[in-house]
Amino acid sequence: MKVALFGSSGLLGSAVRDALCRRGHQCMAFSLRGTGSEETALCLKNENQVTRVLLDTWPDAVINCAAISSPDLVEGNPGEAYSINVDGAVGLAEISSHLGARFIHVSTDMVFDGNSSPYRSTDCPNPLNEYGRQKLEAEKRVLRVTEENLVVLRITLLNGNSPSGKRSLHEKILRGLFNNTLPVLFSDEIRQPASAENVASVMVELLERPNLNGLFHWAGEEEISRYEMGIRILDRFGFSHDRIKEGSSINYDHGNRPMHLSFELSPLSGKLTTHPASIEEQLQGLLLPNDLYTWYRENVDDASCYIHRIK
Repeated sequence: MKVALFGSSGLLGSAVRDALCRRGHQCMAFSLRGTGSEETALCLKNENQVTRVLLDTWPDAVINCAAISSPDLVEGNPGEAYSINVDGAVGLAEISSHLGARFIHVSTDMVFDGNSSPYRSTDCPNPLNEYGRQKLEAEKRVLRVTEENLVVLRITLLNGNSPSGKRSLHEKILRGLFNNTLPVLFSDEIRQPASAENVASVMVELLERPNLNGLFHWAGEEEISRYEMGIRILDRFGFSHDRIKEGSSINYDHGNRPMHLSFELSPLSGKLTTHPASIEEQLQGLLLPNDLYTWYRENVDDASCYIHRIK
């Protein structure tokens, strides 16, 4: 299929682009800034330009990974975020329906308040912050566009290797160590992290399965606290556990964040050939950002834990 992918420069978007290419699909990649021949610069706020590009290329499918996904950034500038997270997403859904193109939109576990995990896709959302409220509104409006050829996929905290080397949890932890800043991770904040590559495989499989439409959940295989995940990341790269600090959410003002978010996966997992990734599988896929290699070799506690591979 010819697929228009928005948000292709992000952690998930780049993984989706790779997955599309592996499956033999033609990917037209769009991101905010673009990178020349591989990606075209296109902002979802520019509705006329987005419409013109899609009408000119007439894709078989459209995938939306574009979002302002940092809750802090959304709180700081909700109007700007709304234009991307809600208006941009709805615009893509409407154009896709006009073209007869399959549309896949990415949402988040933060549409829930974290009081009743694990959540099913039929459970009633109750977002605690502006980011969750915007993503929930986008879901509702996207799902009203059409009942056919459309998927909204809620996902959880992502692990993986971002193009910038700065976006995912392990990259932030390693850069914190590089800057001599001990990261503080909460032991009472529970998530069900997923591999970006695993989620991308699910999205491409959903792209190829027109019989599966509607709202679905996807995550990794296991629940884990952010602190324990940090410890597992330190083990993966050969650093001692005292390199991070254990914290509790009750001692920090970090906005309205749900404390325990996890998904019930059986409604979708039983229909796909892709299986949820375990924590260990996710850890084995994590790479050291290339620009940190010299520092890493000079500062790692146990160099035998990790063999560097250039991404």
